[in-house]
Amino acid sequence: MAAATPDLTAKCRLLELSVISSTSISNRTTALIAHIKSTPADEKPAVVALKAKAPVANKLISIVEIAKRELKEAGTNIYQYNALGSELIESKPATKDTTDDAALPDEEPAFQHVEQKTTVRNVPVMTAYLSLVPIKELRDAHGEQVG
Repeated sequence: MAAATPDLTAKCRLLELSVISSTSISNRTTALIAHIKSTPADEKPAVVALKAKAPVANKLISIVEIAKRELKEAGTNIYQYNALGSELIESKPATKDTTDDAALPDEEPAFQHVEQKTTVRNVPVMTAYLSLVPIKELRDAHGEQVG
């Protein structure tokens, strides 16, 4: 089990972005680079946290690699921290009503309606943190990659 991610809001300017199947790679990459390169008056380092569930983790990785490549071409080092975790998701199966009650001559339907249960699953989640400066709390919790 991975270590818990520390609270970075007091030390950094944290921008949290989620990645879903409809997310535009170019829009997320542009937002990530713009936030990381911004330097505010309070001098807090900018950190971007990209979060994706397992089915779209490949899109998250593409966004991170494109951003790292663009920053490296500009001569900038970037620090990356990867966290793996999980999230509980409740889902209810889709119901299909395949019987046509009007077509049946009897007053009772051919099949008894059974209530479907809601299922709870633990879905893997990947979070990638990117920064232009090393963040000790993230390094201690998740390790560090410099690129």
